Amino acid sequence: MIKNTHARQIAHKTALATAIALLTTPVMAQMQLEEVIVTAQKRQQTVQDVPSSVTAISEEMLEKTNTRDFSDLNSITSGITITGGADGFGKVIRIRGVGTNSYVPSIRPAVGIFLNEVPLGAPESAYNNMADIERIEILKGPQATLFGKEVSSGAISLFTKRPDTEVMEGYVEGNFGNFNRQEYRVGGNLPMGDQFGLRASIYNNQRDGTVRNISTGRDDGESDGTGYRLRFLWQPSDSFNAILSYEDHHIEVEGSQSVAQEYGDLYYTWEQKVLGITDPADSKLNILDPADRKTAHSASTSRDTKTKIWSMNIEWEINDEWSLTSITSDQDYKTFVDGQDGSNFTSSEGVNVPATADTSVGPYKINDFFQDSRTDSFTQELRFTYESENWSSIIGAFYADTELISYVPFSVMIGAINPDLIFKAAGVSDITDDVSEWAIFTHNIYTLREGLDITFGLRYSDVEKDYVGGQLTGWGPLADLNTPPVPITPWGASIPGSTDSWDEITGTIKVTWWLNDEVSLYGGWDRGFKAGGHNVCKGTEDLPECPEPFDSEIADNFEVGFKGRFLDNTLVWNGAAFYQTYDDYQVDIQDDEGIGLSIQNAAKVEIQGVETEFQWLASDNLLLDANISYIDARWDEYKNAGCLRPQYQEIACEDDGTGNFVQDLSGKRLNYNSPLSGNLNLTWSDQFSNGVNWYARGEYAYRGDRYFFPDLDPDVRDGSYFLLNASIGFTGETGNWDVILWGKNLTGEDYLISASRNRDAGNPAFGPTSIEGYRVSAGEDATYGVTLKYRFGGV
Repeated sequence: MIKNTHARQIAHKTALATAIALLTTPVMAQMQLEEVIVTAQKRQQTVQDVPSSVTAISEEMLEKTNTRDFSDLNSITSGITITGGADGFGKVIRIRGVGTNSYVPSIRPAVGIFLNEVPLGAPESAYNNMADIERIEILKGPQATLFGKEVSSGAISLFTKRPDTEVMEGYVEGNFGNFNRQEYRVGGNLPMGDQFGLRASIYNNQRDGTVRNISTGRDDGESDGTGYRLRFLWQPSDSFNAILSYEDHHIEVEGSQSVAQEYGDLYYTWEQKVLGITDPADSKLNILDPADRKTAHSASTSRDTKTKIWSMNIEWEINDEWSLTSITSDQDYKTFVDGQDGSNFTSSEGVNVPATADTSVGPYKINDFFQDSRTDSFTQELRFTYESENWSSIIGAFYADTELISYVPFSVMIGAINPDLIFKAAGVSDITDDVSEWAIFTHNIYTLREGLDITFGLRYSDVEKDYVGGQLTGWGPLADLNTPPVPITPWGASIPGSTDSWDEITGTIKVTWWLNDEVSLYGGWDRGFKAGGHNVCKGTEDLPECPEPFDSEIADNFEVGFKGRFLDNTLVWNGAAFYQTYDDYQVDIQDDEGIGLSIQNAAKVEIQGVETEFQWLASDNLLLDANISYIDARWDEYKNAGCLRPQYQEIACEDDGTGNFVQDLSGKRLNYNSPLSGNLNLTWSDQFSNGVNWYARGEYAYRGDRYFFPDLDPDVRDGSYFLLNASIGFTGETGNWDVILWGKNLTGEDYLISASRNRDAGNPAFGPTSIEGYRVSAGEDATYGVTLKYRFGGV
């Protein structure tokens, strides 16, 4: 049972900037900011009561910022990075510069994603429509004793609306915009007697692609999503309630929105042979500018993603001091990618092909593959909570069993185009990773005296992984270009398996000092843990090569901060300074062979920075809020770091004597980290004489420059940028209808959100580290539209 603790503090303190519901009516007489209750410490508290860096985003904030999907959080909160397709494909989730990319199936996420306190086995499951979301809480830094599943970088908790036994209410909503955006939501609550309540919501959203494919004439990135949420409440008494939840989401995406920027040895060689080019310089692409949001490839790629989540939350208040919480879940996440990658040399805009060349090569397949992945997860968490006048304690246990299966057969071929060219190779990536983990933990708050609290906790975690999988080909990494075709060795090779386990003791200790009822200071230490794992085996069926497991990662965070309300409760201002270290930091690098990524342990990463947030009700009508982060994330020690792209090897890398290129990144910046990021927002609220409320809101978001790859390839770097968003909203006198006109990136700012590498699977003909080049994905162009919402019931 989540109890309403520290009543004095809740009564007198306010939530920080992003937690507070933005006012659509004039604040007028009271001239004070509202409170929003969060459960970051499994207790009902305001953000001001939590001794750590927490950002809470209310339903009202989600509506006014037109935050419709999970990745939209990236532009409204500083210090975090959330990117990926509408279905989470190619996701990157980082907090304070630390996180995990999506390309290594066996690595645990550094940032935990929780839905109604359930840890998501597949982080991609969060990339769904934000329909019926009540609030979002973002906790920055390691979290060891607050969640069943431990995370080393931070946590993002999503809470959907709870069912109710008393009030029948609902809503109908439509969101329409450019790129043929059409989104529909319907939801509501239905009381079913004194003990039962049902809450349901359903949605459908679709939009056209935003990147023009000049080879096929279509717009890549078209998406169509449908889903629903059901929550059934049984509350036989004030001391007991159980909520059974089920949600189902289905997303389809057509086409890839990435833009090729450079190709290396393999494609040059293919093009020369196919088109008869003798000078490699003639085969280079006229690089397309990603800002033009155009791409050139004849690939036919479609993605189909399905998510199903069952959960049961039980809360029992045993007596005035003790309560029990049980959280059980069963999750099923599936994704299917059908990819047929055609020639990148189609005679079309953006490709430099000699006039005498045979341009009919375009329809032939160079790369043909599909990816069938599935993540099944079962979790169980039990928590006992004890509350007394000066002592609050949680004692919990957690268990999870997660199985990840990924099967990717692929083939590479060009034939019958040039009589001198016969090229064909095939392979398969087949991975099964079964992870069993359990933990016991405790989190405590003790009041030493009035205004002085100490928070301390301890956790023991044990993670075991049974891993079977590899990336194999029929007769070698890739056949020579002129190797005659031979039958592919049947699959079903006995790929070596591995079972390994990791365990760790972690914890937290913090002190909170209330200077008065309005201002507090805090300081403390947190330790987090991320288990090790296995890299993909490579080689042939007869001679697979399986590297040693990579080690676990240990995170330590030292943080001091303040939280306060000022100017007669019209200003809420919070700030924090932190120093984080990661020992044996897990970094994803390009394989020196094969087409995927692998994990290696960098010795140490150091992160230091400051964060601040404020919300100021400057007048009866004007509200200003901002959040700013400065994060200096660097490799403290990382010698012999990878250096893969041939063009970059010539700049900064050295041969280690074995043919591999390495560099010393010690003291250099961490990739995917923008040192400076911030948001500044202004909202003006007023009321017409007929009682209709209105507001106008402007948002300015700034993000500093960043590198995309761990080796800090200077060519794959995005400069700083800013986004200008705005909205104008109208609400009926009784609050039963809304009309919101919104626009995002109104100035059409050009920026990148992700980058990926293409490679030739390590064909010895091109050297052990030859790579084709890289692709980038641009952020969305200017978007605009209108949201219409009608509410009914509420009695």
